[in-house]
Amino acid sequence: MKRISPYFISILTVFSFTACQNRAERAAEYNDSIIQYQKSIIDAFDMMDSTFRDTNSTREMVGYAYANLQSKVKLSILSLDSIGSFQKDPSLQLSARELFRAYDEMADVDYKKLVEIKLLPAESVDVAIADTNYAIQSHIHMQSKNAQEKFLRAQEEFGKKFHLEFE
Repeated sequence: MKRISPYFISILTVFSFTACQNRAERAAEYNDSIIQYQKSIIDAFDMMDSTFRDTNSTREMVGYAYANLQSKVKLSILSLDSIGSFQKDPSLQLSARELFRAYDEMADVDYKKLVEIKLLPAESVDVAIADTNYAIQSHIHMQSKNAQEKFLRAQEEFGKKFHLEFE
């Protein structure tokens, strides 16, 4: 019976550790690429929200911010298809797509209504419209919070599976 040399076991251990470390690094890079798309969407939402708060926003500024928001969300959804799944595990990609689709729905439905309200002449805004505005904003907040929490859980599972620690 042949004995396995301690040298061979050491080399095998080093290769195994390096392979796991490289896999974790690739998983972290994959996660980071998805997060970059998410950040671009959040930046577009922030820009849109700032035009809502700015009393000097023109119709053109609001239109530009809204078009930018829609394009960032749709581009990010398409980008998820181009990056594909991570090592045949589509869980994070699918969860990100679900999150981005929630953002898409918020932009296409809720933010569209907010744009319409923002573009009303000041004398047309009454209590009912202000209440509607508040209700829409509350709906956006809840929808965003729920979608984000769901994505965060999927991200944590992905991290466990591929030995990642999130900051």
